[in-house]
Amino acid sequence: MKIIQSLFLSVIAFYIPLQGILVAVGAAIALDTCTGIYKSFKTNKPIYSRRFADIILKMLIYELVILMIYTIDYFLLSEFFKLWFSVGYFFTKACAMVLIFTEMISIKENIEEAHNINILKQLQNVLKRTHDLKKDILDLTDINHGSNNSQPY
Repeated sequence: MKIIQSLFLSVIAFYIPLQGILVAVGAAIALDTCTGIYKSFKTNKPIYSRRFADIILKMLIYELVILMIYTIDYFLLSEFFKLWFSVGYFFTKACAMVLIFTEMISIKENIEEAHNINILKQLQNVLKRTHDLKKDILDLTDINHGSNNSQPY
């Protein structure tokens, strides 16, 4: 019994550095689920229990993928990537970012469908307004500096 307990604790200790990454991936999946439920309520679409089973399966698969990639990264790739990027467990972190980015795209799609908007178009309009505001401010400061050129500072 002590051998099994020691082996279990050793495996847990091996994966402790992944705690933050696993939580981040799980949080992205949970947020995607919340926005999916919100979208269903806003668009009056039914929610099926089968979809919740799919979410649990997705969480399990994503987390297991991170654990397997970490193991490969630890034993095979870490030293190789450390030479290029000087970041520990680069491949594990890059794969986690891909999974989180996938969930972020799904969150964006859920919000867009729930509110019938295009977030990228809205962001583009905000950036354009910011650019116009900056141009107006620069024009105003040029006018003020132009009128005070004859007086020393």
